[in-house]
Amino acid sequence: MSSGIKMKNPKVTVLMSVYNGEKYLREAVDSILGQTFKDFEFLIVNDGSTDKSGEILESYNDPRIEIINNNKNIGISKSRNKGLRIARGKYIAVMDADDISLPRRLEKEVEFLEQNRNMGLVGTDYLIINEKGKVIHAVRCINGYRELKIKLLEGNQFAHGSIMFKKECTKKVGFYREEFMLALDYDLILRISEKFEVSNIPEFLYKWRINIESVSVKKKALQDKYALMAIEFAKERRQSGKDKLQSLKKEEIDNLLDELISSSEGQNKKEAAKGYFSYGLVLLNGRDYKGALKLVTKSFIIYPLDINNWLLLFKTIIVSFFPKSFIIFLKYIKQSLYQRK
Repeated sequence: MSSGIKMKNPKVTVLMSVYNGEKYLREAVDSILGQTFKDFEFLIVNDGSTDKSGEILESYNDPRIEIINNNKNIGISKSRNKGLRIARGKYIAVMDADDISLPRRLEKEVEFLEQNRNMGLVGTDYLIINEKGKVIHAVRCINGYRELKIKLLEGNQFAHGSIMFKKECTKKVGFYREEFMLALDYDLILRISEKFEVSNIPEFLYKWRINIESVSVKKKALQDKYALMAIEFAKERRQSGKDKLQSLKKEEIDNLLDELISSSEGQNKKEAAKGYFSYGLVLLNGRDYKGALKLVTKSFIIYPLDINNWLLLFKTIIVSFFPKSFIIFLKYIKQSLYQRK
């Protein structure tokens, strides 16, 4: 169940769940072990992986690491809660198995929470990287609590893997809600924001990877539906103090979730292609032409009837093989339009 010797009273628990994440796992783990802040335990839940994830984890001999092996895959929400129940840190830092925490992340987050006693949760600005680790986009996040509380009802304003929250938050709002297959982080952040102040540190302390095999890409349409449900529940809590998950009977909740999942399984192919299209566009704008071509082609194969898929595929092919010529062409068009004005 574990490796190494448990640390005594660590200030921070770093919590990570991994399922078949061998490709980027070592890089993710090393980014935590290389933090400038040292007073942490590192709980890693191996959620029934069938690849070499287990071997990679067992290769570490660091007393801060504790490995929790699930006999079978139980899902990310249950796995994270399994870790939360045994976490001993005053603060919980989340980490995703295909991302990278920059060296001063934990130091900066602990310092922020220590200096801001009303804060329950903090995230950071983040860099979007491609599968090779190249930075393709920088994301600045909202950091004012008042604005965040409003904007959170429009969409998630945090990179989940970048957040750190006080363990005491779980006593007031609970853990991850296991009814959420996806967007579980968003639901938790919303609930914490209703009892505590939340913010983002305006520094790039985290790298979030666009991974073609990730749930965010492959199941974006379903993830968006869970996110909308999280928003709906948040509005219900602000109006009446409770949401459906807190007031309905188990059978009614099961029916609600079954309806959500079945509507997604029956989704048209256009929705199924949404994730690949969206993230392909991000890679294209970040000039990762090969990565963009991979995702856009996948989107096109799933749903070739969308004219937007045709246009994006054509553009991606052109810039993939003739990037300099295409950029020169765009500059020429822009200059011509400017001269006409």
